[in-house]
Amino acid sequence: MRILFTALLSFVCFAVEAQYYWNESFEAPYDLNRSHFKIDTTTYHHNIWQIGAPHKTVFSTAYTAPNVIITDTVNHYPVNDTSVFTIYHTYYYTYMFSINFMYKMDIDSGVIAKMEISGDNGLNWINPMRQDTTYQFYWGWTKPRLDTSELTWQNYQLNMSPWVNAYAGGPDTFPHYRTSDTIMFRFTFISRSTTSGRDGWIMDNFYLENAIMEGSVKTVLNNDILSIYPNPSKGNFYYQSTTNSPEASIVVYDMTGRAVYTRDNLQSGGYLNLPLPNGNYTLRYTSGEYYALKKLVIIN
Repeated sequence: MRILFTALLSFVCFAVEAQYYWNESFEAPYDLNRSHFKIDTTTYHHNIWQIGAPHKTVFSTAYTAPNVIITDTVNHYPVNDTSVFTIYHTYYYTYMFSINFMYKMDIDSGVIAKMEISGDNGLNWINPMRQDTTYQFYWGWTKPRLDTSELTWQNYQLNMSPWVNAYAGGPDTFPHYRTSDTIMFRFTFISRSTTSGRDGWIMDNFYLENAIMEGSVKTVLNNDILSIYPNPSKGNFYYQSTTNSPEASIVVYDMTGRAVYTRDNLQSGGYLNLPLPNGNYTLRYTSGEYYALKKLVIIN
């Protein structure tokens, strides 16, 4: 029996050095209080995405039993079909931001299977398979394939930290920036006018990670409180803050989210000598109830 409904996923937040993450393996019961996951049956009336146990020729078991999300739990995908589901993730500022899931593909030539990302409420969509270099995305494992059959479980692991923390006018230039507190992930499956009885696309064990190293004190982002220059530099920067808190501090993170430099009890202005390798970094300046984020580029 088809199980076709809007699935409501739980968003789990654990305060371990303020780490936030969301995960879903499609096992009941679902959290009915938060709508993070939607199968679009309004625009796509014949949407074949379903949640349930797979009973197909190739896709007969879940990665974590019993349930998955799949292009129909029983039937082969039909011809000339477009089916879509979307994950809506509330964003908390993080130095690490990545999405992970397991998947298999059993498709005919010409089928389109894609995951796209939007940081501006669906106004613009990014296809990481084609635009990973443009947006400085990087892959945790070998770059996956969504254009060919993969009959064993594959790991899709994408880190989006540089893009999600960027802003217009900052040191990193992207075609589009995150302007919303909600990150959207849209999964689309499009079949052609012929099919040879294939099983389609199956996914399981979604995991979306935010990692914040800010303790339990809530602060407010205000990038205007800090200026830093020259940027790029060889590691020598001058900073100036409009605040004057005796507890001001700086933490510098590399692109993996690892803290590589810390300094406490800062004055409102001064010099930083960062003995770090060439690369892009994120500087977090915290002063009282405010914090600022600046991208640093070191070129020796």
